Amino acid sequence: MAKYNLSKKTRVSNLLICILYHDVKTDLLSLIKNINLNKNISILIVVDGKKKIKNKELILKLNKRIKFLYSLQKKTVAHNRNLGLLHAKNKFDTILYIDSDVIPEKKIANYHLNFHSKNKLISIIGGPVIPSFFKNNFNIWEVLDGCLSWFTSIKPNFKRNIDRPYHLPTCNLSIKMNFLIDNQIFFDEKLETGEDVDLCNKVREKNGKIMLINKAKVYHQDRKNFKDFFNHHAKWGRHQYYTLYKKKFFHLTGRIIFYSFFLIFYPIFMPIINLISTLLTIFPWVKSNIKFIFLLLPTYIVHLIKGFFTYFEFLKDLMNTKNK
Repeated sequence: MAKYNLSKKTRVSNLLICILYHDVKTDLLSLIKNINLNKNISILIVVDGKKKIKNKELILKLNKRIKFLYSLQKKTVAHNRNLGLLHAKNKFDTILYIDSDVIPEKKIANYHLNFHSKNKLISIIGGPVIPSFFKNNFNIWEVLDGCLSWFTSIKPNFKRNIDRPYHLPTCNLSIKMNFLIDNQIFFDEKLETGEDVDLCNKVREKNGKIMLINKAKVYHQDRKNFKDFFNHHAKWGRHQYYTLYKKKFFHLTGRIIFYSFFLIFYPIFMPIINLISTLLTIFPWVKSNIKFIFLLLPTYIVHLIKGFFTYFEFLKDLMNTKNK
């Protein structure tokens, strides 16, 4: 069972907001101004491979509870998330991850903190992620990127549990620190993307519960051009090989059986696998608005492309194994 070393008096009383700053085009000052801080809330800005931060002095003047932490060489997102965990360890009861490319509502930290305080057996809490196509003029790549990325975080009418095969993204996610420490859970730094899927799977393996609440929303700026969209989803397809297949089945079957079965059977079943993935993606959107049914075909095409990149990554892994 999951461990919770909570005293009778609730320990969840302070929160660290960990912001990953990796894009100099984002307005970090405006983002932080948009968050209400109090004595129980601090901010750690993890700077990924950047030396100069626009308006740094003004940001530090906003509140003495704001700190910068530099990762001088560009690292994976998972590595920078872990920097936040190490900073929060033994200092904070809860860590809230948001990214510098979101616009949070002012009470986001209070919503997360209060919900954790009242729900001691919930390990992870996520807030809704609102895609930017709801605010901007129609752009097909932006619409597809938003729908493919945030289908697990559509604002619900009521709080709801997030069970397999769904997960919550780390651009609006809070976690009880004692659960992570007691179960020795960290982000997998080998993953370039998909660290949120891997984290949710690890939490469930330790019988942790994951919940989406209907407050604490953020607006996310999604990709608007084909190149950015394609590169992101190609990476997504590659990481699927490790998070969805190799990590789950390699140790169960052994090397020879795993590689042999994947080589032969994945191409055969790929259309069916990606149809299931498409339905899982589209269903929450259609449930919210029937008009999203028109995205069924383009979403399936994108999933098929991701499936090809999953297989390419397998072939790459297979060749590396033979060369060892």
